[in-house]
Amino acid sequence: MKSINQLIELTRELRNFLLFWFGQSLSEIGTRLTGFGLSIWVYQNTHAVTQLSLVIFFTTLPGILITPLVGALVDRWNRRVTIIISDIIAALITLTLALLLLTHNLQLWHTYITAFLTSLCGSFQMTAKSAAIPMMVKSNQIGRANGLTQFSTAVGQLTAPILAGILIAKLQLQSLLFIDFSTYVIALFTLLFIKIPQLESSNKSGKGIATILDEILAGWENISSRPFLVLLLAFMTIHFFVSGMTTVLIDPLILSFSSATTFGNVMAVAGFGMVLGSLFMSIWGGGKSSIPTLFIFSALNGIGLIIAGIKPFIPTIAFGISLSFFTLPIILGTNFTLWQTSVHPKLQGRVLSLFYTVAGLGLCIGNLSASPLADKLLEPMLSPDGLLANSVGRLLETGEGRGIGFLMVMAGLFVVLVSISFYNYFALKKIGGELFAIDGEILEDETINALDSEPEKVINS
Repeated sequence: MKSINQLIELTRELRNFLLFWFGQSLSEIGTRLTGFGLSIWVYQNTHAVTQLSLVIFFTTLPGILITPLVGALVDRWNRRVTIIISDIIAALITLTLALLLLTHNLQLWHTYITAFLTSLCGSFQMTAKSAAIPMMVKSNQIGRANGLTQFSTAVGQLTAPILAGILIAKLQLQSLLFIDFSTYVIALFTLLFIKIPQLESSNKSGKGIATILDEILAGWENISSRPFLVLLLAFMTIHFFVSGMTTVLIDPLILSFSSATTFGNVMAVAGFGMVLGSLFMSIWGGGKSSIPTLFIFSALNGIGLIIAGIKPFIPTIAFGISLSFFTLPIILGTNFTLWQTSVHPKLQGRVLSLFYTVAGLGLCIGNLSASPLADKLLEPMLSPDGLLANSVGRLLETGEGRGIGFLMVMAGLFVVLVSISFYNYFALKKIGGELFAIDGEILEDETINALDSEPEKVINS
């Protein structure tokens, strides 16, 4: 009975955020449906991987590069209004695509332009939503809020490919686009009933590009002047680099000796592991100290990669990838909790946008480096008569896919070693980060407590 009462009290405490989370989660799932649907449409109409990769490029890299500017603007603007406008523009883009498809006027170049515009809207939405979370929940609930955010992402990644395939087969792509549009409408409707405390702009003077660049630099100075944030950024960039690399490697690792059906089953199990991890983070919240949580689960992530790469055996690969996927929502949720509780709300748009840019570039570099390392270097070395056949090959076996497995194992070992090194360094130096700061000034505990009860009064003071 006590647990039920605690759950009811927690729900009341988070009701404003939960309504916000529900609407935005539906919108995210709808966006993922459209992304998969458009990918299928592009490939079916071109039968060219190059064209598909261009769509992915316009969906990811431009958004990463423009995010620092987005962060500066988010800190200037009302975050609720920013999210509403971004949702409206994204909804109109989706509706335009649906109408072009219905009238048989959709061309390949339309998908490039809409992918870029959607990426731009996504940058505003992502940055504004991340910066809004500390304004909507108390500091001791930020971990749970981030866990719920990771849960919706995990559910979207697990269900979107399945739903997109079924819906396109039965209803055609235009119906999928209208479903996506309807999720935007629901998200916008929920935004009418929530409150995000209004921030007074941290820079009232000037509206030119030079002033915005100064604000971006102020965000970077807030990071660079604090060793904790510099180390956290470096660690997460390494994590994203390895994640980008292993994301590319998983498909050929399994398909090198197994069928597409088996691959789908393994990824379904792994996706379920991610959902469990996000649920675990939502309930647990990351514990009282986020720093050990980050490094411990990152080390577990590396162990999962080692297990997945060690042998061409589906049960061990499925277990290793599932373990790795289970830790991802906890790592990401804990990371965002550390940023959100370490940076003053007036600077969070700029600081978080810089994090997204640096870590996103790490992800892209990881994506690009995986193929040449595996195909050109390690796969030949672990062929039956390769350079490493009589050494590493005795443990990992030789043949197709074993170079990929070896790279997966090395990536996992690297993550484990880096996690242990950072954990020991933080413990030795007693570096902590769960403090608000602005312009290098750490806020007192009383101010942090006041942020929970009267955020608008404290932030605008």
